[in-house]
Amino acid sequence: MAISITKPSVGGSQDSWGQTINDALDTIVNGVNGTSGTVSPDLSALKINGTTVTSTPQELNKLDGYTGDHTDLNLLDGAVSNTVVNSKAVVYGPAGEVQATTIDLGNWTITESSNILYFATSGTNKMKLDASGNLTVVGNITAYGTM
Repeated sequence: MAISITKPSVGGSQDSWGQTINDALDTIVNGVNGTSGTVSPDLSALKINGTTVTSTPQELNKLDGYTGDHTDLNLLDGAVSNTVVNSKAVVYGPAGEVQATTIDLGNWTITESSNILYFATSGTNKMKLDASGNLTVVGNITAYGTM
């Protein structure tokens, strides 16, 4: 909303200039305070500290109440449900599942390749289990024992 005021004219408002100025100031105050309409500034090129804000109002409203920082948001950018994406947050699928080709457990890894699970320690495969249930182990197998 544009604020429009009437200014006293030089040489022509001798008896009314005081009231004209007061009316103009009242118009400005009412406009700014919202008592006679609303002020709708053009924020199509909003800048904060010299940086242009490119977000839409809807995008900004999505962040209302968010307490994380940009690093947290970057973890989600590019994350895919039920898929592990390197250096991104893990987003579980609808049934709580996550698909991964390698699970790293410190010194041990479990890797799936061509329907075969490989179990390795220090980078060396020690055991594999294929889709038919065939188990191949490097070393001895103890069927019964105590831990």
